[in-house]
Amino acid sequence: MLKKGSVFYFMFLLNASVLLFAALMSCGKNDTSIPTNSNVRLQVIQLSPNSNPIYLYMANARVGTSSFSYGNTPSYFYLPRTDTPLQIRLSRNLDTALNDTSRLRNNTRYSLFFLGLYGDTLNRRLQTLVTTDDAEELPPVGKGGKVRFLNGSPNANSTFDIWANGSPIIKGIAYAKVSKFITLPAGNYTFRVYQANTSVNSIGELANVTVQDGRLYTLYSRGIVGRAVSDTAAFNLSVVANNPTVY
Repeated sequence: MLKKGSVFYFMFLLNASVLLFAALMSCGKNDTSIPTNSNVRLQVIQLSPNSNPIYLYMANARVGTSSFSYGNTPSYFYLPRTDTPLQIRLSRNLDTALNDTSRLRNNTRYSLFFLGLYGDTLNRRLQTLVTTDDAEELPPVGKGGKVRFLNGSPNANSTFDIWANGSPIIKGIAYAKVSKFITLPAGNYTFRVYQANTSVNSIGELANVTVQDGRLYTLYSRGIVGRAVSDTAAFNLSVVANNPTVY
């Protein structure tokens, strides 16, 4: 039979062992845990004209309550975590259409472009393209802004050139590709899209775009070349500011 002092000593050792084990387990979890919050900002740009709205998921949990529809104006939002994959699910059946495993860095802005045609088995099948939106060195104030172009128009062999105020600035961007940023003097611009290596009969244009000093912009095309203007899938050119304070 244990004496009273021995019992107290035994209980002390037992409690200490439990606390030590819990501390070790906690350390192990902290070393391997996935962050549950982040300073990553993302905008989702839905460029698939026949996929209906889409949802964004991370780790099988839906991000936000809104869907992302074709042609809607994008805006940045904070992601709840930095681990991937990012999952795109179709609202028509909630099936996972795509997993994007792009590595996300904290304190960084990204755009996720959802491209292609639902049900297409050729080179226009559904895919994602994630761009980093603020890793580019900004031009000094007084030296203009920077513009790039993403070709999101799912036409076979659609390679485009971009002209600004009558001069070519970006050439030979194929479908699902994005150009490097190029610097333009601050001012107002009309951007036109041409089939590569041509300068007549522009496919589309975007007028009265203001490029500000020290800012980044992404031009992007969507829709199918040749569709009637009244068609919801008609070709269009849009611009988004990668600095949220612009608009």
